[in-house]
Amino acid sequence: KRNLQDRYYRKQKERQIGKDKIKKVPKSFFAQEIHLSNYINLSENSINTIVFLAFILIPYITGLLFIFLIIAKANLAIFHEINIDEYFVYWSIGYEVLASILLMIIIKSSINFNRR
Repeated sequence: KRNLQDRYYRKQKERQIGKDKIKKVPKSFFAQEIHLSNYINLSENSINTIVFLAFILIPYITGLLFIFLIIAKANLAIFHEINIDEYFVYWSIGYEVLASILLMIIIKSSINFNRR
């Protein structure tokens, strides 16, 4: 099984090297090709679990931190007085915070790309 996996990754690497040789410079920021396999080195079995857990936990933790730091001003007494007991409320607040941060990063990258 390991030998087959090694051959698969070797072939994938050879294909990527071949693509890099004939790689064209993208004309615009949004015309770029992005392959997550170049950045994330996980097996196909574990990536689904990790992505699912990240989708559930990261926005929730971000929502908790946002409410604690911004709304409650890092005061535990005020944080305990906030009567939000729903998981989904914290998750949606965190999701919106993360979405706005990612949009800002994309806009910044687009502006910097056009300057090159």
